[in-house]
This record gives sequence, C-alpha cells and structure tokens, in this order.
Amino acid sequence: MRIAITGGNGNLARKLIAGLGAEPWCSALVALDRRFDPIEPPAHSDLACVEADLRQPDDSRWLDTVASVDAVVHLAAQNPYPEADWTDSAASLDMTALLLRAAGRAGAGRFVFASSNHVMGGYKDTEIATTPGSLTEALPPLPGTRWRNDAGSNDSTPYAVAKLMGERLCCSLAERGGLTAVALRIGWCQPGDNHPSTISASGTPNSRLDTLDDAARHDLAWFRGMWLSNRDLVAVFAAALRADAAGWPAPGIVVNAVSNNAGMAWNLKNAADWLGFVPGDDAAERLNDATPILP
Repeated sequence: MRIAITGGNGNLARKLIAGLGAEPWCSALVALDRRFDPIEPPAHSDLACVEADLRQPDDSRWLDTVASVDAVVHLAAQNPYPEADWTDSAASLDMTALLLRAAGRAGAGRFVFASSNHVMGGYKDTEIATTPGSLTEALPPLPGTRWRNDAGSNDSTPYAVAKLMGERLCCSLAERGGLTAVALRIGWCQPGDNHPSTISASGTPNSRLDTLDDAARHDLAWFRGMWLSNRDLVAVFAAALRADAAGWPAPGIVVNAVSNNAGMAWNLKNAADWLGFVPGDDAAERLNDATPILP
C-alpha cells in the first residue's frame, strides 16, 4: 500500500510515518505539508516529503500525489489545536473538501480522516461523561469542549465543527463511490512520549492550569479518558487503512479512537467490530492508579 499523509510535518504524522513505515504491507509514504523539518526515514517504507498547500485547489504538487496513492490519511488543519478560531475552521474544512474531491476523482481506495473527540466535547458536562462506555458514535453530535486555563477559558466549537463537517463529507462522498472512508474521532495524543501523567486540566499542551478545584478535576478526568497512546495511535490508523469495508454498515463510517482507558465514557465496540481495533494501553495503568479515570 502506498499512502499519502497530510500534515506530514506534525506530531501525529511523524508517529504514523515511523509506525506505519515499519510495516511490511506499507510500501511507500508520501508526506504532504507546507514545509518540513528533517524526518527520520522509516524502517521499511520509502518516504517522500512533498511541500504543497492544500488550501490551493490547483496546486499540482498535492493533486499529483493524491492521484498516485492507494490511500490518504488526512491530518492537516490550518490550526491543529482546539483553540482554532472560525477563520481556521473554515480553512480546515475547505482543505478537507478539496482533498476528498481529488481523492474521489482519482479513485483512491481508502480515505482516513483524523476527526476529534471534540466533536462530542459538549458531553463533558453531562452525566454521560461519568457513565463508562455510554458515549457511542450513534449519539447526536455535541461539538465543542469548554474548559478553563490560567489565561481564562476556552471553547473548541470552531475546531470541532470543522471536524464534524469533515466527517459528514467523508460519509457523503463515500456513498457516491470512488473510495471508502473512516473518520476516526481520535483522542489526546501528545508530542513525544505521550505519557498520560502530562495531560493537564488546561485542555491543550499550549496552556496550563495550576489550581485544581472540583471542576478542574472533572476536566482532568475527561481529558485523561481521551488519551490515545502512541502504540494505539498507529494501530488504529493501520486498522482503518486495512479493514474490509464489506462488513461496514455504509461505505463511510465514524469510529471512536482512544486507548482502553478504565472508566472512560468512550465506547469502542464499533472500533472492534468494524476495524478489528482493540487498544492495548490504559491511562489508569500507566498512572499506576487503580481508581477509574472517570468517577
């Protein structure tokens, strides 16, 4: 399989390049981004880095890449952090729409879209947040997580809306034929070692919250429940790329993608049934804490 990865200079892409690039079934990876820092070549696969701008519909550099691959992993966003504003949101959605159109026209076999848990972030402040396994993909979307940090408050609604609409585009275009699509609602996968102990109640790696009151402790539990380990990140994308769509309810599906975190609200039954993904890591075990992540 020859795979294009957008946002190829970013945190998630680098982890996937190393992980997928060590698999014998992955023959080549093409990373797409506006610029690149040096990337260590993967153990097995060929790697090409192509500088291109997904916001430009006539940029032949990314169009030619999409036309030459068997699958597309779409990670890119104008602002990849939940603090993105509405301008970022619109640009990110435009990028997804352009990429999906090109992939459909080229007959790409599989399109894997990096959606986000923030699509369901509004459930953080409901009873569902403290009911293990209750947060399924069938629930109505409730985009936007609200949380506090030392600089004030944050609301990820613009970021989450671009992800939600991207999911809808994936499923809609897959119905028209030319590709099958998986939208993965991925959780919190931090740069580097990505240990759950470095997840904070502040919501993103770019902010902090030093005082933990009851509300902040609730937020911390929610964010730890979103943890996706480095190993499980690679595993769920590999599963999404290779799963047989014949057993899916539709050519385009939406799937929760987090680690097997004890007590979390996220339900992983569809990930197991449709993709064969069973995560191997648990934030509570990594924290050496027998108490469930969510009370």
